[in-house]
Amino acid sequence: MPLGTSLALLAGPWVMHLGAPDWGCRAWWWLLSGLAVVLALLLAGKLPADPPRSLASAGARQGRQNSQNKKLLSLTLRSRAVWLMALTFAMYSGQWLAVIGFLPSIYAQAGLPGGVTAWLTAGAAAVNILGNLLAGRLLGRGTPPFALLATGFVAMATGALLAFGATAFPVGQYAGVLVFSMLGGLIPATLFSLSIRLAPSTDTVSTTVGWMQQWSALGQLLVAWVTARHGGWQLTGWTTSVCCVIGILLAWQIRGVLSAESVALLKK
Repeated sequence: MPLGTSLALLAGPWVMHLGAPDWGCRAWWWLLSGLAVVLALLLAGKLPADPPRSLASAGARQGRQNSQNKKLLSLTLRSRAVWLMALTFAMYSGQWLAVIGFLPSIYAQAGLPGGVTAWLTAGAAAVNILGNLLAGRLLGRGTPPFALLATGFVAMATGALLAFGATAFPVGQYAGVLVFSMLGGLIPATLFSLSIRLAPSTDTVSTTVGWMQQWSALGQLLVAWVTARHGGWQLTGWTTSVCCVIGILLAWQIRGVLSAESVALLKK
């Protein structure tokens, strides 16, 4: 996701300026739509076709599959651990997508040229990859998930307060954006790792991850609402800090679930 975001932020302004004056962002949307069609055609050509079945057997199989899907979804939504991970992911991804997504508008209001804005925002999105990779390494070495989640949220709060502490964007404030994105990247990698471990069953890993993804828009809505209500970005740092505090409290609850799981395994 951070790689795709960075590429879009770099290529988008170039494509929009390359097209006709009255096209603007529409040229970019048409290009993305065309790429989606190309990908769909590649998948249709490369994926093997389903084996032929009679209509009766296909209907019965579809009925069984629908029943199984309902059971898996019900099992997923009854899990306390799944809800904790989904809400924690919402506290992370919502504010990350909101801050990175709004940076071009913020920099434009600060009077920075479009080309500079694209590179600064793309860089802020790309460093998130470093946090993703670092979390994988640290988890592999036995670092507790709570330590990574708490570190990520503390870094995001600190970085956001530094970045949105004033209207101008000097080097120190951009460093805050980089800290916000890079160390915040510890959170999603940790949660996706936990989703495999804490899903109610091996069959519900996909629904667990899917439910986590569905909550990613919550933080974006919150930041946008606060910004619109107060007519500026001055409270963004505090808004994201509140999300981080909630995220740490949720991570502590996940720690309790993991501790209970460990105790249960020892008893076995």
